Amino acid sequence: MKINIQTGYRADLADLAEGLNDLMADLEDIRDDVQEQADEKESVAMRADLARIDQALRLLAEAADLLEGEA
Repeated sequence: MKINIQTGYRADLADLAEGLNDLMADLEDIRDDVQEQADEKESVAMRADLARIDQALRLLAEAADLLEGEA
């Protein structure tokens, strides 16, 4: 088992990536709520919001991957 202990700016980047993952989880919860409402109301505006949320989630995931060095 390999254990990595990060220090300095690398630890800060790892913390930021973790924060982005937390933000994505919150945004996914909001997306679920909007999806439920959009299914009930068939709102064009809500569909547009869902598209923007999906784009934001993709960008946040990409940023987190880059900071974690996985991309």
